[in-house]
Order: sequence, then structure tokens, then C-alpha cells
Amino acid sequence: MGRQSNEKKRNRANNAGGVPVDAYNVGLAIANVLHELRPKTSGVLTEPTTPLNLYHIYFLYLWIAGHLSGIEREQDIPDLVLVSGRVDCALHHLRRVREGGVSWVEYAIPCALAKETVYLWQPMPDALNAVFSYWLTHHDTELHLNKMQKKQLFWRLKKRKLRTPEALRSQLVLRKDLLYSYIERMAHCDPYLSLPAQKLITAKKVHHHSALSYQMLNCDQIRYEIFCAHNRYLQRLIPQINQRHIKPFCDVRLPTTGALIPVFTTLNERPPYLKKAGAIVAFTLELTEGARTYIPIPPISIGSTRAIPIPKLSLFFGHLRQQLATAPEKNASQDALREYYNARTYELALLFVLLTGTRPTHHISIEREACFDLQRALIKDKGRYRLIDIPNYLRQAIESYLKLQARVLQTLAPNGASAMGPLWYLIDENNVAVPLTAKTLRLFMHAQWQHCFQQRLGSPEEKVVPYQLRHSFAQHALMATHPRLTTQQIDVLMGHSELGEHLGSAYAFQACNQTLIAHLNHWPSRLQLSAITPCPSKKDRAL
Repeated sequence: MGRQSNEKKRNRANNAGGVPVDAYNVGLAIANVLHELRPKTSGVLTEPTTPLNLYHIYFLYLWIAGHLSGIEREQDIPDLVLVSGRVDCALHHLRRVREGGVSWVEYAIPCALAKETVYLWQPMPDALNAVFSYWLTHHDTELHLNKMQKKQLFWRLKKRKLRTPEALRSQLVLRKDLLYSYIERMAHCDPYLSLPAQKLITAKKVHHHSALSYQMLNCDQIRYEIFCAHNRYLQRLIPQINQRHIKPFCDVRLPTTGALIPVFTTLNERPPYLKKAGAIVAFTLELTEGARTYIPIPPISIGSTRAIPIPKLSLFFGHLRQQLATAPEKNASQDALREYYNARTYELALLFVLLTGTRPTHHISIEREACFDLQRALIKDKGRYRLIDIPNYLRQAIESYLKLQARVLQTLAPNGASAMGPLWYLIDENNVAVPLTAKTLRLFMHAQWQHCFQQRLGSPEEKVVPYQLRHSFAQHALMATHPRLTTQQIDVLMGHSELGEHLGSAYAFQACNQTLIAHLNHWPSRLQLSAITPCPSKKDRAL
């Protein structure tokens, strides 16, 4: 296999929807690590069961938080700090939130913004909460490792080769580095984990890094996505560690009660704030006259802010439709017909960008020879050809425009029209057909945007550009639920691809293709765009 073929294969494996890490091998590796972290005394046989100890707490925390891969010396092992609900979130802080009679542990995750790094409270996954809740309740003063303990933990986790228990030596055990990066690897191939959430989980850059510039979620939504993702990743391991030959090494005995529990448990009752779908709110604790009150922390937005809100898009395109609702009469002047035709051209180009997500600096029209019965079209995007589906609404708009274009060609007979490759183009004052450019489209949108909101709201609006329509398309694809799109499907619609991915297989599998078409056809109704009808003349409207 050549170098280029290897690169294509690697890119496809790193994409959302790639092959996940084998759960059985991960379960064996976890059993190995827990066995390695047992208390050991020279000349004394180890106990048949594993007593829960501080090394287990540190390993599980560093593993779920994604810090294990970055530890290269014993000084890199952090000190965990248990804080109250009144203390601000900081790196390696842990806290307990009690609501509805249920206690839940939260830890800090870093979030790099444009000018600073902030820390967000993240709930522990269901499978780990029981172990952490127990330790923080009964051993809250035993959270610090001394220098010798850190040295020993570093030696066992990073330097020393894991010694497989005799009962498991016939099994193929996962390498340590693959176990330590399990959460990160699962996040990379998770088809339903959004890129803003994936960025907080993974230490490396996301596969399609440019896609981050188009998506935005607030920290409450990201917190919910990470919580659900962690639960999925650990849930697939539970059946494996509960197998008869692995279970003895993955059950831990609680020091105070002597009870034997699995290291990953599934019997947790969630507090009310974790039962709400779509977002998990972070709280700060307030004590007033002996009463404990949890005050929600205002969420911060993470990602691109260039998407235009849907109500404004609906208002703007409704304004354009109203402006162009009446076609010139048959006896209208040529200047009036040309002005109306050009305005319809601009409107169609803006609709094309909004409904397909193409880059307005690369493609704002469709070539006649690359359009297939107004069902699909081939466009050139950053030097590569890619296939796009044309939604029903846009198809109707193009058909209506082409009828107007036929009338204009018959009436004005512009020079150079027969040689024009794009389906829609402009006609200048010299009656010459000229291609539509990104600059003229930007000027038209700016003028009409200001006119729309000056007329409706009585005040000028902030400047917008056609590229923001592409951002709006991406944001809607991220938030869509009927149907819900995978991360890979969003990348296909946006044209984000690496070597070996740009042709894709979305159009070879009908189920996947139908999902994309259903999404594209739902977008105009979400925008509440006016129905496409033949534009009557003033005389027809009077009748």
C-alpha cells in the first residue's frame, strides 16, 4: 500500500463514524491497571479482591479527564482539591452537588477561548459517580499524594510494564497508550458528538479543524453532550468487565464498609438537574440565613458567532420576496425589466448559498453543464469538485427564475448571453450578460439588509455579508433534530474533507442520502420562506 493510500485510510479512520476501540480489549487493560495499583507488600500475597485506594481515584480521574497521556514525569501528577459549591471552578478541582437527595461529583475541564482559558464544571459519568462519591464522602481528607506516592504512581502507570494477572495471560491486552487515550479516540470516531464538545475532550486538534469556525454551542449544551458521550463510552465497557474471568479484577472493596462493588456501576439515581435533555446547568452555592440555594451560572457561548438568527433571516428573505412580488408588465421599459431581472438574480444567488451552504467566494451559481436535471449539481470548492443536492424549494426558485430569464432574453436579447456558462447571471447597462461576482452580491445584500431593518425596525442593522449565510446553514445542521445529522454528514454538506474523503459514500447509500435530502428540504420551512409562485404583473394583480 502506497503512502497516499495510507494517508487516505488514516483520514477515513479518524473521521466521525470510524471504527471504535475494541471494548473487550479495553476491559482487559483496565483489569490489568487495577491489578497493578493494588497495595503490595514484599513477601505477602495480595488479597483476592482489590481494596479501593487513592491510586484508583487518581487513575480514574486522570483517565476520564484526558490527562494521562500528557503526564511525562512524576511532577506532572496533579493534586486533587475538593472544594465547596461556593468556590470558582479551577483546574483539578472536584466538588459535590446535592439536589433532590442525590449527590453527584463534578470535576473541572479547561475551555480555551479567544483570549483566555476558562474552567467549566463537568458531571462525572454515571459509571464513576458511585466510586468518587464514596471516596469524597468518607475520605475527603485523603486526597493528596505525597512525593513518594506520586513517584510510585508514575512508575506503575507510565514507566513499568503492566504485569498481567496469571488468569488473564492467555488474552491479548491493549497497549497502555491506547487505553490511556480511549476517551479521546472514542470522541474522534463518535458520529453524534459535536465538534465544540469534541474539542474539549480531545487534546489533539479535531479532524476537520475548519468546521469549528462554523459551529457554536453554549457551555450548558456542551456539558450535556460530553456527559452523554462519556456514558456511552463507559456503558460499552460494563458488559466486558463483568465477564466471569475479568470481574474479580474490576470489583473493588470499600475500606469502611467492606462492600464489594464494580469499579463501573450502573445503579445511580441522577439528580434532577441531570435529567433535563439538551443542556446541563452549572450552579454556584449561596448560603443565606442558613439556607442553601443553588444559583445557575450564566452559560457562555463557545464557537462561531457569525450565524444569523433565523427570525432575521426570515424577515430579510420575506422582504426580498415582497420587493420582487410584482413582475414588470409586458409594455414596461427595458431598464425596468433589466433592473427587476438583476434583483431576481441576486435573490436566487443568496437563496443558493443559504440553502446549500456553498462558499459565496467560490460558487454563487451553477454551471449549465454541471447541473443534472436540477436535482444535483457539481461545484468546485477549494480546487475540488463536489456534488451537492438541490432542495425542492431551491429547484422551484430556479425554475421560476429561468422562466423570467427566457422572457428577458426574448425581449432584451443581451449580448453574450448564449455563451454564459452559469444558470443565472446579470445584464449590465450596456445590455451585455456578465457573470455574478461575490463583490456585487455582497453590496446588494448589504443595501437590502439595511433597507429591510431600517424600514421594519426604524434603525440600521449591523453589517452582514453573504458568507454568514453559510454559517447559518452550518449552525442549523448542527442543531437539527428532524432528522438529526451525524458529524460526518454535516461535514459532507459543508464540503469539509481530507484526502481520501472528498468523494465520500453518501450518494452510494440511499439511506444516508435520503437523510441529507430530508434535512435540506426541511430547512426552508424552518426559515418560513414564502412559497414560490409565478410573479404576476401589476395588471394581473389588479384583475
